[in-house]
Amino acid sequence: MKKTSGRILFSVLILAGIIVFTVSPEKRPLTEGIRQASGSDFIQLSDGFCEYQLTGPADGTPVVLVHGLSVPYFDWDGQYQVLGEAGYRVLRYNHYGRGLSDRPRTEYNSQLYVRQLKDLIDSQGWEKVDLVVHSMGGAVAVKFTETYPDAVDRIVFISPVLHMAEDNSGITLVRIPVLGDLMAGTALSGILSSRADDLFSSSGIEEAGLYSQMFREQTRYYGFSRSVKSLFRNNMVDDLSDSYRTVHPGSSFLIWGTEDQSVSEEHIQRIRNILPGMETVILKDTGHMPNMEKRELVNSLILDFLKS
Repeated sequence: MKKTSGRILFSVLILAGIIVFTVSPEKRPLTEGIRQASGSDFIQLSDGFCEYQLTGPADGTPVVLVHGLSVPYFDWDGQYQVLGEAGYRVLRYNHYGRGLSDRPRTEYNSQLYVRQLKDLIDSQGWEKVDLVVHSMGGAVAVKFTETYPDAVDRIVFISPVLHMAEDNSGITLVRIPVLGDLMAGTALSGILSSRADDLFSSSGIEEAGLYSQMFREQTRYYGFSRSVKSLFRNNMVDDLSDSYRTVHPGSSFLIWGTEDQSVSEEHIQRIRNILPGMETVILKDTGHMPNMEKRELVNSLILDFLKS
């Protein structure tokens, strides 16, 4: 009886593996040739290669742009050059698991994201930086500030997350052993790609189709869904209230859109209650991507705050 049960379980696992391999878009390894052809810069950090770009004068005030959960650093196409031309030394990069950055076999928790950001800042010889962050980039920023309070001067939060796992059925499913593994291997890339399509199309930008293609490109490399699955199973998606309390309200600025379907008004209000007196701009008729939807306005708000 035990042998029969063991054979059945083994057969089920083999079948699940075949299904995952067949359905998953991840068919390609990240190679040196792919990276060289990308036009981006890469640096070896503690946990692997990181894709990044730098612009602006070498002696400019350092500003690091931190993207969200799944959209790579083209999230900042509307701000990257503008901030550089305004005299800032601007660095944007892709989290591990995104773009052409490595997908290390490790836990994708706050320690990993904080270590990646600290490695990048140290590689430039910077002691203190300004952070401009979007969505899950807010989680990275507050965890980084909690760990290295003297390394951050000012933070611009755009649609920042507070507690991604709260009332999120998708994250709950991925956290279930076996079922979550199967879901991550077969459906997660497609779900995130469809969500990105909606975000880009609703933003009304002319690059929406191109960005959808670029988003899907990163899902074709081994390790994308594994990195997201690990992220959903670790502390980056849990309640970050205590970490937000380490941020100084007078050195932070928040931008949020009333039509945001990813970060609720309740969560934004909870962040504002934690950081009373923080300067805040609420944009009407704007969704989760103010940095794409209302580039010129958001750019002027960022620059005004950084220069103040």
